[in-house]
Formats: sequence, structure tokens, C-alpha cells
Amino acid sequence: MTISLTAEQRQILGHVAALYEVPELAEVAHSSTTLRFGLIADPQYADAEPGVSHPRFYRNSLCKLAKAITELNDHRLEFVVTLGDLVDRDWSSFAAVLPVYDALRHPHAVVIGNHDAQVITEYLAEQTPVLGLPKSYYQFSQPGYRFIVIDGNDLSLYCNEGNGEERHKAQQALNELIDQQSPQAQSWNGAVGSQQLAWIEQALQEAQALQETVLVFGHYPLAPENKHNLWNCDQLVDLLCRYGVRAYFAGHDHEGNYVRIGKTDFITLKGMVDGADRLPFARVELKAGELTVNGYGPEISRVLPSEIPTKASSTS
Repeated sequence: MTISLTAEQRQILGHVAALYEVPELAEVAHSSTTLRFGLIADPQYADAEPGVSHPRFYRNSLCKLAKAITELNDHRLEFVVTLGDLVDRDWSSFAAVLPVYDALRHPHAVVIGNHDAQVITEYLAEQTPVLGLPKSYYQFSQPGYRFIVIDGNDLSLYCNEGNGEERHKAQQALNELIDQQSPQAQSWNGAVGSQQLAWIEQALQEAQALQETVLVFGHYPLAPENKHNLWNCDQLVDLLCRYGVRAYFAGHDHEGNYVRIGKTDFITLKGMVDGADRLPFARVELKAGELTVNGYGPEISRVLPSEIPTKASSTS
């Protein structure tokens, strides 16, 4: 199932809208035993001076992104995922960053980040009539694998007048989290709504019936506990672990993070925009259940077996 933009939204958003749709994958030989893909998180480009409170060098992201794409182009990959926040602010930022992605030779799946959502929703709110922030969750597949891209801005303060009651519901959800003193009770986070949750579970059920290995991609982390997490992160963790999802990949928390819960690895990539010269990104390989993250720059490399080996108990 694909959540499609309306014709009117397509006309206004143009090639920006095409970012958040199902990528066209090349045919993969059934004899292939290793899945390979690339990951980029938070380029967050803007024509702006470096941040004062955060070491974010917005203009440098164009050069960094070009270097990462050049490296990824040198490898055999099924696809590349950008885990959100292509831009930091201003509608014109898309016009600067999209041509850089034109050099990417692999199919490209894009997650909508909170900064992307803010820029898009502000642009749509200026239209007559006001157009709501579109939903951007979808799935695609290769033989034996299913890939699910979720939209954490589904229920968020980035919803505008065109989204009806969703912004009001988002404020209510945030207020409840604030009352509960939840660390993720931040205005710049969001949640997956009930309709999307049902869609995700249906996709997981289908994958389970077909014995497919599932990987999920989102902008907001789900675990471990963190102020950057999706508002309803616990609900998503329970759902993904219940269906044995192999791994969940996120951005948003520029420091990066990792935890395993059950048999599911939750991996947060570092933000590309941070630092004048730091260039984190990754290549991932999945073979016989073993997940290998090949990190570049400050991104951490990891070898994650499908089963955590247990120490043999000693005998006397």
C-alpha cells in the first residue's frame, strides 16, 4: 500500500513530492545471498551560518553529501535511504540539495524528517486553499525482504489547518506526555497515528506469512529512551519486536545511538550536518541474519548477529 499525494499537491510540490514515494528498484537475482544498502542521516542543508548552540555547519552539507554519494556509487547496493531532514529551513533549500542527489546511481528511499515537514507544511499553508501536510509512509521489497518506511510526522505539530483536527490531537498527545514527564515530550517530535499503525501491522503480518526479513526506516528513534524519540515509541517497539523485525534505522538524534531489544536492533545514525568536516554515513550488509554496519567518518561500525551468543555455563 502506498500513501499517494493528491494531484493538486503534486502540482505544487513538484519534484519535492517525488522524494517521499516508493523507489523503483532494479531486479535482484534470486541467487543473491547478501543484501547491501547505504544510509545517510540529517544532511539538514540551509544557506545559513553555523549554529551557535549546536555545531551544525549547514552550508557544508552540500559538499559532504556529494562526497558520501560518490563513495556509495562505488559500491554495489540495492538502494540508499536518507533517514530524514534533507533541509533545515526555507523552501529554497530543496532547490539546492536535490541536484546533489541527482548524482546518486542507486534507487533512493527518503524518510520525511521534522525539518522537512516544517518547511513543507509552511509552504502548503501559504496556498489557497491551505493544503495539509501529506503522509509519507510506504513499503518496497526485494526477494525475501520487506522494507517499511514510517512517517513520524503523521501526528505532530507540523500538521496544519489543512490536516483538520490532527494538529489539535497532536497537541493533546504532547500535553499528556508532558504531564507524564516523558523525555520525548518535545514539540519537535511526533507520532505515528492509528491508521498508520494498522497499516504497519498489516504489512508485518504479510511479511510474516511470506517469511520475509523486515527492515524498518524512520526519522525518529524508538529506543533506547531519549528525548529525540517518537512520541509513541513504546508502542512501535512492542509492535516491531512482536513480529521479529530484524532492525530499525533512524536519524534525528545527531549523536547516534544503539540498543537491541529481543531480536531487533535499533540503530540511530549520527547527523551529517554536525561539524565542519565530520562526514558520518554507512553501508549496511545483511547476510544469513548477520547485520554489518560499515561506518564512515565518526559513524560507528557494528557486527550484529541474528542471535546474541550466550556464555556456556561452567561445570565443576
